[in-house]
Amino acid sequence: MSRNAKSGSRSASRTVVRRRANATTPAPDPVAAAARMMELLDEMESIIPDLTQPDPTRIRRVAQRAKFARPLIPTTITAVNSYEPLQTRNLFNVPAGQAAIEYDDSMYPISTRLAALTVALLYSINVKLADSGEEALQTYQWAKRHVKQPDGGSIRTYVEEMQREVERTINRRPQKPSGPPAVTPPTQGFLAPSLAAKAKANSGMEDDELFDLVHEAAKPD
Repeated sequence: MSRNAKSGSRSASRTVVRRRANATTPAPDPVAAAARMMELLDEMESIIPDLTQPDPTRIRRVAQRAKFARPLIPTTITAVNSYEPLQTRNLFNVPAGQAAIEYDDSMYPISTRLAALTVALLYSINVKLADSGEEALQTYQWAKRHVKQPDGGSIRTYVEEMQREVERTINRRPQKPSGPPAVTPPTQGFLAPSLAAKAKANSGMEDDELFDLVHEAAKPD
């Protein structure tokens, strides 16, 4: 299957996400929906063949090797099957190469659809939080001023707690690089929320870093 064909699958996947988001049917209770989705994700993880949890130290290297593999493997298979000296050298495992292409053809469209869905889900969560977060910051600013008033002593404990949370959030924001931004290659393995949680726990990634990685995986080539 060509990469162009897969790009078409990605476009269709994102269309599905948008169409569902615009549906007029009442949304299910988020707690019940989350419980049901976790059940479905557990089932999906159990049926994915050869599912491999990512090693954060190898993600980029593996992705770069895979990038070259996709166009080279079919040509190499043809060359080995057609040219006896290559068969004699035994440099390339034809059955393994064929299996890798079949795995990619079957699983890559699923991974990009899950990536697009994950990006939409993360954005939906942020949309829900954003307005209340702005109001919470406004409340914090008012409380900081009020605590200095004669009658503001009783709110001091809450102001100190809010201040700790604000400072903790600011301090864990990733610093912007001084040079050109690094290009994160498309990866597989950070695709469904349950997988993402495991990857985040193993790599120490912040939510913003994880969002960027999944968003990159959902992009067309």
